[in-house]
Amino acid sequence: MSNYTLPTAFNLQPQNELIAFVGGGGKTSLLFALGAALPGRRILTTTTRIFAAQMSRAEAVVFFTAEDAKSAEIKIEKSLDQLGACLVVGAVEEEKARGVAPELPSRWLARPDVDFVLVEADGSRMRPIKAPAAHEPVIPAGTTLVVPVVGIDALDGRFSQLTHRPEIAAELLGQAVSGGRLSVDDVARLLAHPRGGLKGVPDGARVVPFINKVEKAVQLSAARHVAQKLLQTPRIERVIIG
Repeated sequence: MSNYTLPTAFNLQPQNELIAFVGGGGKTSLLFALGAALPGRRILTTTTRIFAAQMSRAEAVVFFTAEDAKSAEIKIEKSLDQLGACLVVGAVEEEKARGVAPELPSRWLARPDVDFVLVEADGSRMRPIKAPAAHEPVIPAGTTLVVPVVGIDALDGRFSQLTHRPEIAAELLGQAVSGGRLSVDDVARLLAHPRGGLKGVPDGARVVPFINKVEKAVQLSAARHVAQKLLQTPRIERVIIG
């Protein structure tokens, strides 16, 4: 394992990348961290929901609604000109902001003043690992890189408590929901499953899983084991441990 900047670790092109984050375990933090590390002009957004409290991490926030789309586009252009980046979300409802329509990210990437679009395309209710329901994830068309995210703390407690949609995860893994813990093999299998971490990946998009929250030697050992298993999947280009 080597130390890289996030853009280098993801092997990103200089521009014209549409990056979708799915899974659990810190998608929003990774969205903002990569967005801050990238050069050029960047739009950060979500096709699901984002906690309103997390929007304070953005350099600028533009609220995009169908009724006010023209005004929002002007605000996006102004934010990109002045700051180089902005977060675009829908209306705020209680503690969360709604996502944007899934056709918008590729449309924004086609703009001459946009180099990167980063999209949180999944929800996990703060769980470190998940299995997607039928309507999940919401990966935009034109996505060039899909990042399935998992927190290594998925190994630290009961499967049913740490997994979002444990019933679906259990079906994919072929094991009972109640009792027990996930193994490193289970985590790898769920991330690499065509109805798990690879669900909805567009043809031609690269896949780079991110194993998050690795802070201790024992966690690093487990993350390396997961990574080795994942790299046996032809669809997966590389794995990042962070």
